[in-house]
Amino acid sequence: MTALRYESLADKVVLVTGASRGIGRGIALAFGEQGALVLVNSRAEERVTETVEAIVAAGGSAETAVADVGDPSAAQALIAEIVEHHGRLDVLVNNSAISPVVPLLEMTQEMWEQAQRVNEWALFHCGQPVARQMVAQGGGSIVVIGSPGAEDAYDGQSLYCASKAGLQMLAMSMAWEWGPLGVRTNVVQPGWIETALNRKYLSDPDVRERVTNTIPLRRTGLPADVAPAVLWLCSDDAAYVNGATLQVDGGLLAGRPTVVSRRFEWARR
Repeated sequence: MTALRYESLADKVVLVTGASRGIGRGIALAFGEQGALVLVNSRAEERVTETVEAIVAAGGSAETAVADVGDPSAAQALIAEIVEHHGRLDVLVNNSAISPVVPLLEMTQEMWEQAQRVNEWALFHCGQPVARQMVAQGGGSIVVIGSPGAEDAYDGQSLYCASKAGLQMLAMSMAWEWGPLGVRTNVVQPGWIETALNRKYLSDPDVRERVTNTIPLRRTGLPADVAPAVLWLCSDDAAYVNGATLQVDGGLLAGRPTVVSRRFEWARR
């Protein structure tokens, strides 16, 4: 349950991409609690319907928005349909992402292109037509779900990190060029968040311990930890926030674990 209520978000038309599960689903549910009309996007219709039903069951308003936003034609058609039916689009939360694990020497061209399409290019596919509509209606807010991978390389995830780094710069360019037109663009960088995608990996006690030891708050996050940051950035309370990157990672990027462990044994007591 979202603790803080933003009256400025009530009745807004909000599109959340990749919202059928995980972080995207948590964000969609949170906007539903705020009284917004949530357009739930994913390529999987069944999962989209489940999220829509959850929002409606909680007293909110939601509709399905099934499309592959990695496909430019599909993304543009989706935005056009939303505007035609609702007359406006106030918020875009660009969350769609995939994270295949493959060594760089074994990566195929198809893997590379798919990651770029979903993780980076989808922001352009959706963001440009959304921004045109927002400019026409007098403003709007775009929040891009980034990653610490935009700044750090991960083992076997070079295509993910490269796509997130490109996504970060695209978002900053949008903030710079579209800010004067009334469209604010900001980035939220979640750290280790418990989702279906990493639950099996984190189920190994040794892995979980090693992960949490890199996080100053000594725990992984939940989708419910990310959603409040997104809500705030889209609210009138953040009306002067543009081009910001908000890390929701428990302090993951604040430093690095020491390799001289004995010197700092007191920190573990």
